[in-house]
Amino acid sequence: MTEIVKFTGNNAELFCRESADELHAKAQVIVPETHTVLLIKDGVVSEALQPGRHDIFDTENGLFRLKKDSDVASVDFVFVSKTAKLQMLWGTSSPIKTRDPETGVLVSLGANGELELRVKTPKQFYLELVGADTEYSVDKLKRRIQNRLMSVIEPALAKCMREKKISYTEFSEHKAAISSELKKSLAELLAAEYGLELCSFSINGAIISDADIIAIERKRDELGRSGKVCGVCGNACGENDKFCPECGSSLAESYCSHCGHKLDASAKFCPECGKKVK
Repeated sequence: MTEIVKFTGNNAELFCRESADELHAKAQVIVPETHTVLLIKDGVVSEALQPGRHDIFDTENGLFRLKKDSDVASVDFVFVSKTAKLQMLWGTSSPIKTRDPETGVLVSLGANGELELRVKTPKQFYLELVGADTEYSVDKLKRRIQNRLMSVIEPALAKCMREKKISYTEFSEHKAAISSELKKSLAELLAAEYGLELCSFSINGAIISDADIIAIERKRDELGRSGKVCGVCGNACGENDKFCPECGSSLAESYCSHCGHKLDASAKFCPECGKKVK
């Protein structure tokens, strides 16, 4: 009958799951400085135990109570590393369809990069990402995290470039600033949903087709001649046009009636004071 449970796994892994089929009623678990441990018995998960020696069963104060001193039980031990980091590459699975902020040209953009994670909240991490999955693998974990990340990265990337008015042909010059913006959103998501800490995040590059680049350059030439672009559909308009010949939107400059801030044609609320555009 097992009386002492110790960590025997690999310190480089995010977590290690071990089982003890027969535990003595006075069994203890020893948790190293580098880890915390979760105990699972009959589907019940304990709070994370910090480094030190802990009683597993105690009729008054223990994690799990036994009916009598002679009882034995099977318990799973999940040792979660405080220091191990999971490095992974990410990439858009399909092109992001959006408009170039400078010219309004519809483009398809792909992006890729890398990130590094570690466990911040062990119990939440276990319940959300591991659970009863006995066939745990790093690749499976990466796939699940990547799928969730892409649902945030793709719209956030388009929004960031639109708000900063960064043309997709100038992506490389601004990727550090864009990475920093995206990291904030992703860090909040991973902590809230999975109990993970985002240690680092970077964009390595963007992929835009030659055809889209040519279209952007052509539109730039048109805008250079006309000097006007529709803020709604991105169409290049004549210098004296008052309305867009493509979508009919007014080309007159508009300003917030409350604070006087200049507004985009499609704005519903003022980005300066938050008042609804009349």
